[in-house]
Amino acid sequence: MTFDNVGEARKVFLRESAVPNWEAPEITIGFPQLLRLLERLKIHATFFVEGWSALHYGKLIQNIYNDGHEIGLHGWIHEGFSSLDQRAARQYIHDGLKALQLRGIQPFGFRAPGGQVGQFTRQILVDDGFIYDSSIETSLPKSIPSDVKGFSGDEIQQLESGLICIPWQWFMVDAIHYNLASNGLRNPKALSDFWCQVIRKVAKGNGLITLICHAHVTGINPERMSALERVLKLALALDFDIVPAIDVCARFGDLSR
Repeated sequence: MTFDNVGEARKVFLRESAVPNWEAPEITIGFPQLLRLLERLKIHATFFVEGWSALHYGKLIQNIYNDGHEIGLHGWIHEGFSSLDQRAARQYIHDGLKALQLRGIQPFGFRAPGGQVGQFTRQILVDDGFIYDSSIETSLPKSIPSDVKGFSGDEIQQLESGLICIPWQWFMVDAIHYNLASNGLRNPKALSDFWCQVIRKVAKGNGLITLICHAHVTGINPERMSALERVLKLALALDFDIVPAIDVCARFGDLSR
C-alpha cells in the first residue's frame, strides 16, 4: 500500500505556486483521514514524499513517520524523471535525500514522480545507497485496459547492481481512474469493484500487487475513501499482508521461491 505526493511540490514544478499551503485540503483533510483509516485497519504503508515537501511540511512528514509508516523519496518538486539528464537527476535525488535526512529520516526506496523511471535514475539510486525503486519503464497510457484477465500479480526483480525493483500497474493508481485516463473509472463504487476483482485474482496465486493512492485525489473525498476502505478490507479478508514496500524487499527471498 503506497501513497504519492505531498502538498504544493507539483505546483511548484509547474510554476503555479512557490510556497507551501498548510490550508490545502489534502493537508487539512486528506492525510489525516488516510492516517486514521490505516490506523483503524492496523495497516502500515509507504508514503513517497518529495524533498521540497519534506523541507516545508516537516510536521506532517514526522506525523506519518511516527505512526510507523515508511517514508520513501519522490524526487525534489515532482519533476518528470523520464526526461531528465544525468546531472539534473542526480541533483534532485541528492537534494531530496538530504532534505529527508535533515528530518531524521533515512529513505531506502524511491518512486519517480509521474511513475516513469528515466535513463539514469537507477544507477544514481545505487550510488546513493537506496535499496529499492518502485518506478516503471512504461509511460502513462491514454487509456487503461478494460480486460486484466491475464494479470496475476507484479513480479519483483533484482538488478545486477543489487537494486530491487518493485513494479506496479497504471490501472492500480487512483489518479489514473479519477482524473487522467480517458476511460478511467470515475465512479468510486465502480473502481472499488474493479480493484476488488483484480485482488481476488491475484490472491488465487498468492501474488503481489501494489496499490497507489493520493491524499489530494482519494483522501479528500468521502466516497473515494469508502471505496479504498472496502478494497483494503477485502484484501485483509483474503489474507493479504498489506505492508510497506521496504517489507516486501525484506521478504523478497521468500517471494522469489
